[in-house]
Amino acid sequence: MENRVVRKYVLLFVSLFVNAFGIVFITKAALGTSPISSVPYVLSLATAPSFGAYTFALNFLFMLIEMMLMGGREVRGKGAELVWQVPVVVVFSLSIDLSMFLMKGYVPRSYWEMLLSLVIGCVILATGIGWAVKADVTMNPGEYLVSVISKRYRHAFGNVKLCFDSSLVLISLLLSFLFMRRIVGVREGTIISALLVGPTEKLLSPLWNVFDPWLRPTGK
Repeated sequence: MENRVVRKYVLLFVSLFVNAFGIVFITKAALGTSPISSVPYVLSLATAPSFGAYTFALNFLFMLIEMMLMGGREVRGKGAELVWQVPVVVVFSLSIDLSMFLMKGYVPRSYWEMLLSLVIGCVILATGIGWAVKADVTMNPGEYLVSVISKRYRHAFGNVKLCFDSSLVLISLLLSFLFMRRIVGVREGTIISALLVGPTEKLLSPLWNVFDPWLRPTGK
């Protein structure tokens, strides 16, 4: 395998840990986790399996839905992209649980400390997303599913993404009431992270040009 390709995958898998750490940082702020992680986080509070285990299960479900929507011919044509989502999900899910372990003693006390933690988590998550975009290897199942839906039904990616995230938050609210009779995991931080991560990623994206010489094909 060409060195440039290996480096792309190295950057991708490093970005997965950074993404996971950012999500956990947001979660530890106790103002509500990010929309994409709200369902597995609520389930992890209500039942025995871990945050990472539920993250794996949800992303595996996303992959199944992708293949159902794509159809046999398209699945075969994009088999490599779909297969690579498996190690991505495994590493990302393990990174979630590792990050939860590393930050188990971190408890912000005041509301301002919680808000600061939320912002820091959003910046970390935006950094991880930017690195994954720079690696340009594959998408995580959540983003890939949004892409599949937008192409199949011919709707703008941003609109589908908004509906997708909103649906996950609504499901999280229903699960909270079902298992705990109160709202957990969804608060103002969920909305703030949804609004802040995207613009922050765009703001930071020029910084990641520093990877260009490292990712450039040998001899160029």
